[in-house]
Amino acid sequence: MTEGKRLKIRARDAEDIRTLSGLLQDSLAPLCDVAYLREEKRFVLVVNRFCWEMLPQELRERALSAPDTPAGQAEQDDVSFEDVEDLPTFHRVNTGLCFDKVKSVQTKGVDLKNKDEILNLLTVAAIPGYITLHFSGGAAIRLVVSQIRCHMDDISEPWPTLYQPRHGVDDEAKEQNTNAEADTGPKTGHEQEHSEGTRSPEEA
Repeated sequence: MTEGKRLKIRARDAEDIRTLSGLLQDSLAPLCDVAYLREEKRFVLVVNRFCWEMLPQELRERALSAPDTPAGQAEQDDVSFEDVEDLPTFHRVNTGLCFDKVKSVQTKGVDLKNKDEILNLLTVAAIPGYITLHFSGGAAIRLVVSQIRCHMDDISEPWPTLYQPRHGVDDEAKEQNTNAEADTGPKTGHEQEHSEGTRSPEEA
């Protein structure tokens, strides 16, 4: 994506979801912008998305390293425009996500009543009948779906930020193993994967 160009993507199968997941990695998801529209069978959220697609390939590969935030700059702080010429900059953008054909929603480690909480989205995974959004700290939102019907739209222009999300290689491998175990498919009962702390939105 060139600067100023907004992404608009439709997902219809698991491969599309994998593509979507790569673009959404390290998005910040405020719970005040998350909603399950039961009557419409729709789950919607607005996230603050890091624009990985705007990075050169070598910088994407370097993301698997220790965090490298400029001195004196707090993580996730935006860049003032007078600083843009002097420091390497990255970009974030507000992005809307809509999942259709959603029959129900289950949560793990997520308090949907806490509208002040901001979750860090790590991956989105799909298996037949389920789409799971995995967040840092082991939190997850699982959508029970009849079909994969999702669309992602950037709803603002990208803005500069100094902070590039980075992951240690060991942390990345551990997270991938955790997500793989969680999405190998329904076990004897789906509730076994989301036992304690699991709540539907109306219970939360």
